[in-house]
Amino acid sequence: MVFKAYDIRGVFKKQIDENFAYSLGKSLGKKYKNILVGNDVRIGSKELTKPFIYGLLESGVKVSYAGTISTPLMYFGTKDNYDLGVILTASHNPPEYTGFKMCDKKAIPISPIDEIKPIFEEYELNETQKKEIEEIDLDKLKVDIITDYKKFFLNRCASCNIKIAVDFANGSTAIAEKEILEKLAPNHVFINDYPDGTFPAHQPDTLKKSCLVDIINAVKENNCDMGVIFDGDGDRIGIIDEKGNVLQGDILTALIAIEILKEKNETKNENEKEIKIVYDLRCSKIVPEIIEKYGGIPIKTRVGHYFIKKLMHEVDAEFAGELSNHFYFKEVGYFESPLLALNYILYAIKDMKKSLSELSKEYKKYFHSGEINFEVKDQKLIMDKLKTKYSKCKIEEIDGVSIYCDNWWFNVRPSNTEPLLRLNLEADTEELMKEKIEEIKKIIEEL
Repeated sequence: MVFKAYDIRGVFKKQIDENFAYSLGKSLGKKYKNILVGNDVRIGSKELTKPFIYGLLESGVKVSYAGTISTPLMYFGTKDNYDLGVILTASHNPPEYTGFKMCDKKAIPISPIDEIKPIFEEYELNETQKKEIEEIDLDKLKVDIITDYKKFFLNRCASCNIKIAVDFANGSTAIAEKEILEKLAPNHVFINDYPDGTFPAHQPDTLKKSCLVDIINAVKENNCDMGVIFDGDGDRIGIIDEKGNVLQGDILTALIAIEILKEKNETKNENEKEIKIVYDLRCSKIVPEIIEKYGGIPIKTRVGHYFIKKLMHEVDAEFAGELSNHFYFKEVGYFESPLLALNYILYAIKDMKKSLSELSKEYKKYFHSGEINFEVKDQKLIMDKLKTKYSKCKIEEIDGVSIYCDNWWFNVRPSNTEPLLRLNLEADTEELMKEKIEEIKKIIEEL
């Protein structure tokens, strides 16, 4: 099923075609009347933009078309200006995929499975309609949201002379974000920096090792101080240190949290509330420890931008970080901003007068497995078995099952986007981590 918890996603033409895009547009028109639409660089996204808009227009929607943009740019443009923002994208998936992400006027995500699927109706396009779709002039619907976006970040972020390599992965950030970084980071090395929906260099993913080869090589070959990689739709950012090592999202969360807490505590008066920072339950124990050390309140959350953004609004959090390299800021509207994340990381290097490898080493106190995926038939059976096996440990069920034992902990949870069970495990020593990974693997494989 293409309707997911966070977005709509599927293989172009096989699962999501022009009839689906048209049907989705007509269905959304029942509920929303002023909609901003953008698309990423994917072949499917571009081809389905007109059928989707045609469906909206048939339903009497006022459509504003933003062109080819990143997902953060869509959030930025939608906030306080439109009933709904939609970007045609499949995020970091391979090139044959396409899909839709949506948010409301507060830039809070719309859950397709809960809020869109119940109102979705299927329609078939006839030949006359197909010709009318071809004749849609997108330029007549065009609005400029890029100028204000660039202006905001050029005013907000400090320029620096730190030498950075940036891999745009041929994605949406090779447009507006590239122009911003050209000015903010003049000492740069750009690679895969032209938009191409076939993603000729590699899949646009910030986590897969095979996708990080280019940026690691660029950092080493050009003696850069750090490397940066964006995913396909630009809502995630990966960071490489000067030695070519990949920094996990939880370590980056800790680094950014320190800078935010230092910045906010310097200007906070006695009557202001303590600063709240949200982190996802897969993150290392170092994250809440660091937040508390620097005077903040750590709040643990389940995984996923839909849940995190809602929680940030509810508790008025300043910042949130995920293991998966999503970083959210109250300052922009409680949504992802890789550019702000990068700004804080660069500031940390400058402020602490240390290399990125030296900075991150201080927060690698524990030994984290990273995310390990298992294809399983019965996810619930395995989670129940693990609860029984470790019943003497502390058990939480915020998202899947988290089990906290002496000197180690783990979380297993069903993927919201794929038929997988995901394991994250952390221990006080590397030996214990490896031992417990094998122990959990054995239980899962036996079932």
